[in-house]
Amino acid sequence: MPRKPKMTDEERRAYSARMRGELEAVMDRAYGAMVASEEFWATVMRTAANLTHPEPDRDRSPVNCIAIAAQCPHATRVLSSGGWRKAGRFPVKGATSLRIWTPIKRRRESTQEVTAAAADGGRREVASDAAEGEVRKVSGFKAGPVFDISQTDGDAYDSPAPARFTAEAVWAVISGADEVPDAPGECDYAVRLHLYGVALQRISGTDAPVYGQREAEVASAAHVAALILGVAPGPAAVPPLAGIITQDKRPPIHESAVRVIETGRAIARAVTTAAERRRELAVTG
Repeated sequence: MPRKPKMTDEERRAYSARMRGELEAVMDRAYGAMVASEEFWATVMRTAANLTHPEPDRDRSPVNCIAIAAQCPHATRVLSSGGWRKAGRFPVKGATSLRIWTPIKRRRESTQEVTAAAADGGRREVASDAAEGEVRKVSGFKAGPVFDISQTDGDAYDSPAPARFTAEAVWAVISGADEVPDAPGECDYAVRLHLYGVALQRISGTDAPVYGQREAEVASAAHVAALILGVAPGPAAVPPLAGIITQDKRPPIHESAVRVIETGRAIARAVTTAAERRRELAVTG
């Protein structure tokens, strides 16, 4: 089979510009859908929980979680074609790649400069590259192709995922006691109430000034944390930000989603760390 001819520099630039334009259109539609549809907002939250990695620097960024949710609502594990090849899998014939923001890296620089250069769209991905020793100056972001595991075939694959807990285990961590409430469902309610309370402490009214915005973000952050931990979540409420116009190119729902996802992830990791510590103490006696 003849090899496909390489693109010229001009063709490569035109292709990159077209892919970037398509991804920007995806983001515009996603931002509109998030403020108009509770279902899509919940899909973004679920996608963010699914794409949370045990190693924080390998999380997909909140913005890329939005992009992925808009293109593949049931995504659970997303890698580049090269990443899948390393795992013994490959995109199936005819699979259409998903597009996410990936950093354009130039000459090698210090880790500090890379971190400072990273924007919302791909800072997790930049941090991941830096952790692996590929520290370079980031000059911008492009639309990079990736595939969900559902679009691949090959060897069996165990997706790295955060630790999962029962509601009773989470309650033991947050209450410091091994006893759980006797009434059916009371433990689930107590856990959800705790996650909501922690999110309320982390998200301030200054960050979410629109009436009802803080409460919605807090509920959604608690929802994300519960999904990551593997316990039954409460509802994910859409922040009331439809129709608000600012000078920023991105609508207010952008910052709201980023804050919610990062808060939910931070809460889940705090609970996981406490659970691991509790387990260590139990083993050592």
